[in-house]
Amino acid sequence: MPNIFDHSHDQAIPLQELEVHFRSPEAGWVHIRIIPLHELYAIHCSYIWDPLPDMIAWLEQIAGGDTDAVWFVDQEGDASRLQFYAARDRTDGPGDFLLHIQTDDHGIARIRGVRVDRRQLVEAFYRAFRAMTEHADYRPREWEMHPDFATLDDLDDEAYCREHSRFPYGGANLRDLKSTLLEAYLAGANES
Repeated sequence: MPNIFDHSHDQAIPLQELEVHFRSPEAGWVHIRIIPLHELYAIHCSYIWDPLPDMIAWLEQIAGGDTDAVWFVDQEGDASRLQFYAARDRTDGPGDFLLHIQTDDHGIARIRGVRVDRRQLVEAFYRAFRAMTEHADYRPREWEMHPDFATLDDLDDEAYCREHSRFPYGGANLRDLKSTLLEAYLAGANES
């Protein structure tokens, strides 16, 4: 797969730790900020094309040793693409990988990148995501599909409308979106 913006040969890019922030869902949107790549919340995840299960799969690819992994986020018209890939001078040490993000905002492509440590990237994203879903301010009804979605069609119109209004969005149950692979990978990091 071609790189968004190939810096794989650029050894001058400094290794940077990522700090990832997920804002709790609001009206079917989750906003993500990745420091040092964003000053403001720049990735806007919509429940319509819920990208968060794909984020977990992307992190699992990275944790599993892949040297090129892409996470695509459809932002209802605009898009963000995060690409993790190996630097050409790779020795499998910290800083041997690059993370680039391309955000298409109303036809304008913004590309930013950093040199990253594989484990730190996985930990920053996964722990921040889990912290959001476990926080007391997390409101499932702002993102998740109704817990009894499969039975709603059996209700009469009035009951259906009442129940649907309790959970108006159709995203994944983020509280249950966990990865035993990632948790084992990160637990192994803490044991070393």
